[in-house]
Amino acid sequence: MALHLLKLVDDTVVNVAQLLKQPVGAARALEAHLGRFQLDVDLWARDVEVSGRLIRIETGILVQGTVRGIATLECVRCLEEFDAPFEGQFDAEFWPSIEVRTGLPLPLPEDDEIFVIDHNHEMDLAEVLRQISIVSLPMRPVCGDNCPGFQAEFPAVDASEDDRLAVLRRLLDETSE
Repeated sequence: MALHLLKLVDDTVVNVAQLLKQPVGAARALEAHLGRFQLDVDLWARDVEVSGRLIRIETGILVQGTVRGIATLECVRCLEEFDAPFEGQFDAEFWPSIEVRTGLPLPLPEDDEIFVIDHNHEMDLAEVLRQISIVSLPMRPVCGDNCPGFQAEFPAVDASEDDRLAVLRRLLDETSE
């Protein structure tokens, strides 16, 4: 039996009203492509691909899937920017805020790891994808095995005494007498 496929392009919002009306165990396949996706204030990913399944569970919807893409990172050795591919698996639970058949409000989850389906029966996958993408990135990004490290030219140090330190030299001479 083929699953109904939901395809998103440059969007992370899925209307799940029909799936919420289905019995427990009903599922939909999901594919999404995000050309550009913000992970943090100054961190972006591009060519992000998402594939997964939306599964109706008793309390709402379980989303299981994979996210992969390319993030531009700064090398910790040479401080040059480079493209780093990433991939991560995720499972996220979404609870409805409104009962789909009656329109009555439902209690919100107390668990911070459970996401909420809004009053229009739309669930936004952006925060789940953002969190998994960030966790999938290396903690100490290095541009490659041949990274030369920090390269800088420092001026030669003159062995003569620095005039700014002459006062300290005189103080030391006075205390030693």
